[in-house]
Amino acid sequence: MTQSLQEVQKAFTDEIRYVDDTAQIVLKGHLVAENLMNSALESFVFHSEHLNNARLQFSQKLELCRSISLSENQNNMWNLISKINKVRNHLAHSLEAEKRQSAIQSLSSIYDQEFGAESRNIEGMSEEAALCMQAISGALGFLHTFNAEIKRFEEVVRSLDSIMNKGSLSR
Repeated sequence: MTQSLQEVQKAFTDEIRYVDDTAQIVLKGHLVAENLMNSALESFVFHSEHLNNARLQFSQKLELCRSISLSENQNNMWNLISKINKVRNHLAHSLEAEKRQSAIQSLSSIYDQEFGAESRNIEGMSEEAALCMQAISGALGFLHTFNAEIKRFEEVVRSLDSIMNKGSLSR
C-alpha cells in the first residue's frame, strides 16, 4: 500500500524528534572515531592510497585496527566502539525507536563494565546523551593511544627502511 504525501510528511516530522543531542553526539563522535581509525590504517600500510579503493565500512576498519594492535587486541574498548557503531547505524538507518533503545542499552552495558554507571552522568544532559558522550570520549581516548602506538610502529619501519633500503619507502 502506497502512503499518501501527508503520511510520508508525518512520518518525517515524527522522526525529526529523534535528531536530538544523542543523535548529534553519536553521529559526530562516530566521524571522529572513524577518522582516527583511518589515520591508524594509513600509517600502518605502505601505500595508503589503496585503502580508499577498498571502500571499507566502519566495522571492517574497526576489525583491521584491532588486528594490528600490538597488545590491546582483546581490550574491551574495541567492543565499546563496536556498540557505538551499532547505535550510529540504528540512528542513521532505522525509524524504529525500539531498536534505538536496544542499541543504547547494549552500549550502556559495556560502558558500565569499563567505567561504571556513576561516571556517565553529566549535569544538564539527558542520561542517554551523557552515556553516548562519555562512551565516545572514552573510545576516542583509546583510539588516540592506539594511533600513537601505530605511529611509533611506522617510525620503526621507516628507520629500518632507511638502513636496509636507503629510504625507498619515502620516495
